[in-house]
Amino acid sequence: MNLSCLRQIGLTENEIKIYLDLLKSGASTAYEISQRTGIYRVHIYDKIEQLMNKGLVTQVHKGAKKYFQSTPPDKLQDYLEEKKKAIEEQKAEIDLLLPDLRALTQLPQENTKVEVFKGVEGLKYILKDITRKGKEILITGLDDQKYNDALPIFMKQYFRDLLANKIHERVITHKKPDVFLFDKNVAKTTEYRFLNEQQFNPTNTFIYADRVVIVTWGTPITSIMIQNKEIAVTYRSHFEQLWKIAKTKSN
Repeated sequence: MNLSCLRQIGLTENEIKIYLDLLKSGASTAYEISQRTGIYRVHIYDKIEQLMNKGLVTQVHKGAKKYFQSTPPDKLQDYLEEKKKAIEEQKAEIDLLLPDLRALTQLPQENTKVEVFKGVEGLKYILKDITRKGKEILITGLDDQKYNDALPIFMKQYFRDLLANKIHERVITHKKPDVFLFDKNVAKTTEYRFLNEQQFNPTNTFIYADRVVIVTWGTPITSIMIQNKEIAVTYRSHFEQLWKIAKTKSN
């Protein structure tokens, strides 16, 4: 059996071993999988979690014991379709980001600091940096739902810190009836305005102090911080122009 295609779609050697073992053996405990595959039991759980995230393994309970079983092989097609969709979404985000990335190459290097932060922890760092600077924060291209899903507990603390430090947050987002906004009782210092789809740039951008941060919601979430006073002034000026034409209601 040629297993190279399984490697090419992103499965590791141990994931392949476990997946094939469950296809042949059916529902099994982690101990049983370990005995048959020779993979240490402590590693079995980690690899099974990855396979579950890919939709290739599920878990069932029989009494007090936890069993794992493979999903039908056809799920490999679903996994590939999900990967394809994710790549297409990332490509669309990169296409939107390219003009900003090209602009970075024109910056005077001695006056500019650029840092890249990966994942949810990187996003937390950015939000903490905002509250540390104690300046007004301007945000465009924001999808509050993504922040609420990714950081449900942290966002409440973020808004408490904004209030405690008397930081005013202004947000320009998409004008549509079902747009998700943080409740005013939570985001007490946040003010929203709305643009039509034709006017709206979905690139998520934060402007504060001498910093501009661009956030892309791929896998992983990537936050690019540009520290340059002149760039921040330019972005802030553009934000103010949009703020003037933005509406105060979402519908």
